[in-house]
Amino acid sequence: MIAKNRYVACTVLVKDEDDRFVFLVKKEAEGFSFPATEVLPRKTGLACIIDRMKEVLLLDVEKLELNELTNAVVANHRVPLFVFNYEDEQIKSPMELLPEDSELTWEHSEKITKTLKDWEISGVPQFLLI
Repeated sequence: MIAKNRYVACTVLVKDEDDRFVFLVKKEAEGFSFPATEVLPRKTGLACIIDRMKEVLLLDVEKLELNELTNAVVANHRVPLFVFNYEDEQIKSPMELLPEDSELTWEHSEKITKTLKDWEISGVPQFLLI
């Protein structure tokens, strides 16, 4: 049985106009976090996060590739973090994947270093080496 109020998070890696990877993050008052959603009864964490991405991103989920699943600790709570790659030759800029009023944005790794530290990501995730 899934515990109440269990969350999963994700980020998506997309190449920008300069052919550099950017991370999908959520804008916060002080920095960034990763988009997250509650795990619903009778659904896996992966299904919940994909459903959430369908709601907040303008992308073809068929083109998402799961790059990595790692664990993060946020405020002493373990949160699975799904890391996806997304490639679509029709997209010229990652911003095209976001609705106009989105609270999400794309950032290079050097801008989200504090977020990565705050989330206490376990091990040495491969996506950090991109």
